[in-house]
Amino acid sequence: MPSPLETILNPRSIAFYGANAAVTTMGTTQLLEIIAAGYPGRIYPIHPSLDSVLGLKAYKSVKDVPAGESIDLAFIVIPAKYVPGVLDECGQRGIKHAVVISAGFREIENQAANDALIEVTRKHGIRFIGPNCIGFYNRNISWVDPAERASKAINTTWIPINPRNGGVSIASQSGTFACHIFLVTPRSNMGINKTISVGNEANIDLVDCLEYLEGDPTTRVIGLYIEEVKRGREFLRVASRVARTKPIVALYVGGTEAGARAGKSHTGALGGNDKVFDAACKQAGIVRAMNMEELLDFCYILDVAPVPPGDRVCILTNAGGPGVNMSDMVERVGMAVPVFSAELQQRLRDKIKIPTAQVRNIVDLTFDIDLELMYRTLPRMLLKSDECDGMLVYGIFGWTFFTMLEKQHPLVKVPVDDLKAIQVELLGHYAKLPHALGKPIIAVALAGREDGAVAILQDLGFPVFEMPHRAVKALWALNERRRALGRINRRGSSGAA
Repeated sequence: MPSPLETILNPRSIAFYGANAAVTTMGTTQLLEIIAAGYPGRIYPIHPSLDSVLGLKAYKSVKDVPAGESIDLAFIVIPAKYVPGVLDECGQRGIKHAVVISAGFREIENQAANDALIEVTRKHGIRFIGPNCIGFYNRNISWVDPAERASKAINTTWIPINPRNGGVSIASQSGTFACHIFLVTPRSNMGINKTISVGNEANIDLVDCLEYLEGDPTTRVIGLYIEEVKRGREFLRVASRVARTKPIVALYVGGTEAGARAGKSHTGALGGNDKVFDAACKQAGIVRAMNMEELLDFCYILDVAPVPPGDRVCILTNAGGPGVNMSDMVERVGMAVPVFSAELQQRLRDKIKIPTAQVRNIVDLTFDIDLELMYRTLPRMLLKSDECDGMLVYGIFGWTFFTMLEKQHPLVKVPVDDLKAIQVELLGHYAKLPHALGKPIIAVALAGREDGAVAILQDLGFPVFEMPHRAVKALWALNERRRALGRINRRGSSGAA
C-alpha cells in the first residue's frame, strides 16, 4: 500500500485554510512560501469573506471549488476549535490527505479537541500530519521533471529559504528543527531533500516517515529529531530494516527528567529512558547525535563522504596546534592515530623538503604552502597506504587569503589570478580522492565559505567544517556507520532478524 506521505509531500493541488491579506499571520506567511518556492500545482485558498488571497481566487468553502477539479491536500492553519468542522467538509469533498498546523490539542491537554480531530479523520479516512506542526519541505516533487526540480520545490514552512538539493531528509517532532535549519545549512553547503514536521503525531508518526523515506529514491540519509517514540517495537523493527540500506541519525531529547518535562509541554510527549534509547540505537544501527549541530553534521557527512574501512586516522596540517587538537579528540572518541611505519615516514620525508616538518602522524607541514604537496601528493600517498583509513586536514587557504593581504598592504603584489587557476585545478582533483580511494577526507577551515577554496570544495561535495571538533565528530559518525553495518551484517549472516 502506498504511503500517505507520497501524496502529502507531492500534492498536485492544495486547499489552503488560514491565509488572508495580513502577512504577519502564520497561514499567510506559509502560503507565501509555497508560492515563492515555485510550487507548480494548483492552490485553492479557502476564506469565508475574501474573494482573493495573495492574488489567487479564493472560495468561501472547499465545497465551492468546481467539482471537476480534484484536491489532493488540505492545508489547515486555523484555530483548533474550527479544525474538525473543516476536516468534515474536506472529507465530504473527497479529500483524503491533510496537514494540520493548528495547535491547541494534546500539547495543552485539550483532550476534547484531540478526540474530535481523531473522530472526524477516521470517519472520512483522512491521513494527516500534525496537529501542532510546521508542515514540510520537498525539493524533489515526484511528478515534476527532474530537470525542473531546482526551481519547483514546495516549502510549506515560514522560513523563506530553499536549501540546496541533497540526499538528506529529516523527520522531526519539532517544527523549528524542520525549518530553522535552513538558516544554517548554507554555511556548509549541506543539501536538504525533504523535511517533515510531524507535530503531535495524532495520525502519521516517525515510523510512517521512516517507511516512506526508506522507499524514497532521492533520500540517501535520514535524520530524526525525537521527543518520544510512540510505537517502540515497530520503530525498532522498521529502523533496523531501513538502516541496512540508508544511514539513520537520531537526536533524542526526552531521556532526561528535564527533557521529558519540556517535551510534554511541547508536543504532549511522554519521554523514555535515555539508556534504553541508546541501547536501541545500537541494536537498530542508528547513529546517535547529542545536539542539533551533530544531527546536521552527521547527516551531512554521511551524505557526501565514503564510510572508512577502519578507525585509523591520519592528520595532515600546516599548523601545529590544530593538528594536536584533532589528534587528542580522535583518541577521546575512540578512534586511533597510529604512528606511521619507518618506511612510510621516510617516503614522506622524501617528498617534504621542510626540515621542521613532522611525519610520524601528525603530518605537520609548518606553514608550507606548496599546493601540489597539500592537495595531491600527500593525500594520495597517505590514503593509498595501508596505514590509515581516513584523513583529517587543517590548512585550506585559498586565493581569498592573498587578496586580503593585497588590500592590507598596497606594496604587496601577489599573482592572484594565476594562483587561483592553479588551485582550482588541484581542488577539482582533491575533491575526487575520497570516493576514488574509498577513504574519507574531512577538512577544517576557520574562514568557512568566505574563502574561495572552501566554497569550491563544498560545492564539489567535499566536506569542510569551520571547527576542528566538528570534523572529528563527523569522522566518528562515519566510523559509527561502519560499525553499525558490521553489526547488521553479522546479524544477517547468523540468520537473526
